[in-house]
Amino acid sequence: MTRGLFLFVALFAAQATAAVTVYTTATGTAAMAQYTVASTDQTVLVAPDPPAEFNPTVYIQLYDGGMTGMGNPVSGTLLGFSIELSVSAMLMGERPGVIRPEFLNYCALLEARAGGIAIRVGGNTQDKATLNVDGNPNNHTIEKYKGTDAAPTDTPEVHFTLDLLDTMAEISKLVNAEWFFGIPFLKTNSDGNAGLVVQYTKSILGEKLLGLQLANEPDLYGKHLKKWETYSIADFMNETNYMIQNLPIQDQIIIGPSVCCEWTVGEVLDAGYLTQYQSYLDYVDVMHYPDNNCASPKVDPQPLFQNYLSHSQVQGLVSPYFTAANTAVAAGKKFMMMETNTASCGGFAGISDSFASALWATDYAMQMAYGNFSYGLLHFGGQNVYYNPFTPPPTNMTSVRKWNTGPIFYAQLVSAEALGKSGNARVVDLYIDNNADHRAGYAIYENGVASRLLLVNYVQPTTPNANDYVATFAVGGGETGLPAVTAASVKVKYLRADSVNSKDNITWAGQTFGEQFMSDGRLQGDLDIVTIECNTVDGTCNIPVPGPSVALVFLTDAALQNSGAEDAQLQTFATTTTTARIVATIDQAVLQTSNGRSGSDPLGSTSESSSSESAGVATTMNPFNLILSVGASLAIAKLLI
Repeated sequence: MTRGLFLFVALFAAQATAAVTVYTTATGTAAMAQYTVASTDQTVLVAPDPPAEFNPTVYIQLYDGGMTGMGNPVSGTLLGFSIELSVSAMLMGERPGVIRPEFLNYCALLEARAGGIAIRVGGNTQDKATLNVDGNPNNHTIEKYKGTDAAPTDTPEVHFTLDLLDTMAEISKLVNAEWFFGIPFLKTNSDGNAGLVVQYTKSILGEKLLGLQLANEPDLYGKHLKKWETYSIADFMNETNYMIQNLPIQDQIIIGPSVCCEWTVGEVLDAGYLTQYQSYLDYVDVMHYPDNNCASPKVDPQPLFQNYLSHSQVQGLVSPYFTAANTAVAAGKKFMMMETNTASCGGFAGISDSFASALWATDYAMQMAYGNFSYGLLHFGGQNVYYNPFTPPPTNMTSVRKWNTGPIFYAQLVSAEALGKSGNARVVDLYIDNNADHRAGYAIYENGVASRLLLVNYVQPTTPNANDYVATFAVGGGETGLPAVTAASVKVKYLRADSVNSKDNITWAGQTFGEQFMSDGRLQGDLDIVTIECNTVDGTCNIPVPGPSVALVFLTDAALQNSGAEDAQLQTFATTTTTARIVATIDQAVLQTSNGRSGSDPLGSTSESSSSESAGVATTMNPFNLILSVGASLAIAKLLI
């Protein structure tokens, strides 16, 4: 911390304490010896064996001007967040004056690379949600009550207040966050509640509102007894029509049909969804997980590990939507994956929280861009899930632990840099090495110029370096009949870890979020961008791709500059300041057992067997460190740390 910042904080604390909430931490060295929720699980799976046949070299021919089959232009914001409504206040902050600085730091990292961040708030808990305009009885932003449907996720009924929407709006003033919000659908506005949600969401979020999701997995309404058992596409269409006619909607802001499981999006479009709601629809969306962990007993993840280290499996996730995406785009609509992650009901131990998920999600993001998706949003649950991009510490660990950065968040950084800020990135799957299953390659073009190359190596070697490969590429030249325009040198950033089963100490160009529950949302360490000299005689360039890793190759200086890739440390949000001159009077015993609010506000989750505890509003740290949650009047100023 700079001296000027220290003086500012000290003066502010002394003269305007009413605008600052100060929490101190208790002493103690409690370790993570007892793991009671999925987010602290230490399961490590056995890495799959390397393939029997492994080609150590790959040749890639790129063409100046573009390539056949490129996806439509897409932004670096493609891989965003989907936050379950019931845990949104826990993750983002309870109200505008108490926003989680760690959350802002994670968002700021993506903003610096992609120019912004897309966030959806909704999920299973949106469908029965109630907006209490005058506040909740216990003065909490989110209150949860036992649900009554047959969903395997034990979905609670959520009551939320305007503080949630105000918090979202305040976040958008600090980082360039844009929002999708879910409209309660089950009562079809019979009580006027859905109309209130639409009215206040539009007025409070304004131009930062990307769209309103109308229904959430309606193809499961019958199966989960949220509606009648025979609930059909025709029933859904009738209710959608009723909702649109009775909600304060006159513009193209609706997102749907949000199907996942029992119906295909093609069936819904064939029923007239796209044409009937053309005037109101902005995005056609789907929701999909490659597997699920909803059954009891839980699934053994070891046999499934290889599925998350397979390019063909990723291709199989996206290819079923090619036709629907093209249909939507042809009708002037955008196509998106509203909710996804490694597996429904919280993911798998040892997969969703391992380096494999980062490799898989990077490949998945590029495949969605290739398949004409505008967004693919990674879902957050509560404490008792494995797949969160990041998670606050459990309540009983807030005095000794920081946030946990999931391996999958690294994929969001990589994809943001791969697609950049231009909004004109066009991606093509190169089907490298005859579409070998254990590797992937994508070219990213901007305005006809080959700007980046992304290469994945899924293989965990049993002997060091035995499964590294070298990708030799050229832009033009050779037998293409085009001039050779390969640069004299290129810059490369690597996503690395010791193994596909690693949970922490993952590095992106030498920087890391560290070990589990040791992060404040900022990258640590020295930035390491590798410069590779190319062969100017034959116009080729050799890129080593270690196993396992992702290599992101910047083919031009402009591509590097347009992705925020050279920023070693960005403007971030202050989470702590250290001083011995300010002494808080809060009872330490109370603080250790509270969540930073009342001590009784449950965390909740839409995942099966979810935790009932809530993480605190404030970050925690070492003795005498102070956490400042600055009021809206201060606007939590961006600080260069």
